Amino acid sequence: MKNITNTLLGLALITLSVSCTEPDPAPTNLPEPTGHVTAKGTPDGTAVTAAIGPAGGTIESTDKRIRVDIPAGALTATQTITIQPITNKAPNGQGQAFRLTPHGLQFAKPATISFKYTDEDLNGTFAEALGIAYQDDKGIWKVPTGLTLNKEAKTVTIKTTHFSDWSFFEAISLEPAYRYMDPGEKGNLAVRYVLPDEFLLVPIGDEAQELELLNPEHLLDAKYIDKWELKGDGELKPTNSTAVYQAPNHIPGQNPVRVEVSIKSNGRAVGLLIARIYVAPEGITLQIDGGDWITFRGGANFNHIQNVIEGKNGSQYVSMGWSGGRQGQFHWTLNTQVSFVLYTGFRHYQNRYGTRPDVSGGTLNIDTDQWQGYVLGTFHLEPAGWYQADPYNPVGTSQIRGIFRVKSVN
Repeated sequence: MKNITNTLLGLALITLSVSCTEPDPAPTNLPEPTGHVTAKGTPDGTAVTAAIGPAGGTIESTDKRIRVDIPAGALTATQTITIQPITNKAPNGQGQAFRLTPHGLQFAKPATISFKYTDEDLNGTFAEALGIAYQDDKGIWKVPTGLTLNKEAKTVTIKTTHFSDWSFFEAISLEPAYRYMDPGEKGNLAVRYVLPDEFLLVPIGDEAQELELLNPEHLLDAKYIDKWELKGDGELKPTNSTAVYQAPNHIPGQNPVRVEVSIKSNGRAVGLLIARIYVAPEGITLQIDGGDWITFRGGANFNHIQNVIEGKNGSQYVSMGWSGGRQGQFHWTLNTQVSFVLYTGFRHYQNRYGTRPDVSGGTLNIDTDQWQGYVLGTFHLEPAGWYQADPYNPVGTSQIRGIFRVKSVN
């Protein structure tokens, strides 16, 4: 643990000397919307293969992100079907794209391609704005007809008679969906789209025409924006499809602050875009019983045994550990599976209290590990238990909450 701590704290000291400001999305003057040409993606992961013949069959990626169902009678002979993860070049593409081969293979009956989305995919967008596109020989990404959305199963599905490179994408997005700002900092937000103007969302059903994805720098027409709204401290100044957020000069009580944009079409609401803005210095910043905020320089270490976020401020030290994924919400446990430790001089805090003991309420929330190499999140303990060595052995409880933006060492 000592070696990990030294590595993390050393990394934090280095990164504190480097400016890492997120590029602000700004209004752009672009030519008349046409299909946006991109390069081909390159292999980015382990391929999966399956031999599928006239009886039909199913193949899916190792992460179960994409699934291909080939019906009986679609193939006249057995074929080796491959799903190869590739880098995603699609406009507003989400996650990895996938190369389905053999290219040029034609099905006598349509195959079904399904993409599974997560809550993370909805950051800055909404389910009805999700779609699937393939890249043609000219490098243009096209949205086929027949798309269906299943919000219960969290899938987007289309049918196709050919293979190509396929991607999951957002038709409309609020950018950036995540942002971390110092108190007093100012930043821009923008609502962008990748479909032709007359199609706000991906058309549903077989009667819709095939569409081409546009340059992702296009701003959404202001006629589709109902209103901008700020939930939390600071000031928001919207102008049509863009806005400027001014962070308060203090760490706000609600953190992250939320910026919401209501999207409308033909006079009715169709979706809500949400951006989350974390306002605090870099590091791990926490508050005990509503007192002054304390910031610790630190970092994050992910491994298959125990993930750790920890930091130091002089002689004070804080550490949070958990087993599981790199993102998600984790409830504190009595064992070390999800743990919190804070040392402040003679007083020691942890995620348990009382003599029995009882586990603290509250959670550790790892919101994203992909913001410019930073891990973003929040935590709270209701209550945390504490004891101190001097004076002799007093114990008690405190409310602790915090926010973090730390570099990951791996």
